[in-house]
Amino acid sequence: STLHAADYCGAQACKLWVENIIIKDHISNLEPNELRRLTENARACHADPLYEAAGEELAKRAPVDVLRNASSDVLAEIVDRHVEKRQRRIQELAVVTSNGKLLIYDTATGSTLRTIDAHNDDINCVAYSFDSSMIATASSDRTVRLWNADTYACLHILQHDRLVWAVAFSKLNRLVVASCDAAGLCK
Repeated sequence: STLHAADYCGAQACKLWVENIIIKDHISNLEPNELRRLTENARACHADPLYEAAGEELAKRAPVDVLRNASSDVLAEIVDRHVEKRQRRIQELAVVTSNGKLLIYDTATGSTLRTIDAHNDDINCVAYSFDSSMIATASSDRTVRLWNADTYACLHILQHDRLVWAVAFSKLNRLVVASCDAAGLCK
């Protein structure tokens, strides 16, 4: 009714504002998996205002298992649009262990900033994205994991058939990650 009144008055700015409020109210009541599906459908239908709002909400509150099921295109765009760009104040060093831990050190002081139980087996490789917003780890547990470098939350898990030896980010596009497993298969 409010939307029709704004449309009737010809107030385009008012109509867009009301439309945005309605969208945000609707998506705030969705369960995480419903929100993921809505985000993917809005992208496929080119419903930009809905896609933008749903993607922002999904990035804020979706658990890892919901993001893991998102299509890679949607996941990449959510990370690019909604995960805050890293403002690095200190120089960090990521070190991996043979028991699946990812250790983050402050190189200026040598102090440990964070210890993350990242994998269930040896971690064989670690890499920062070109803009330092993400960390990727490759493991003998047959997975590559992408981590938010600010919150250290796991953003995505890429499954391999064998242990994974290497992982790297593209310098041209921060969202392109390559990993290679023991069989030589690269993804």
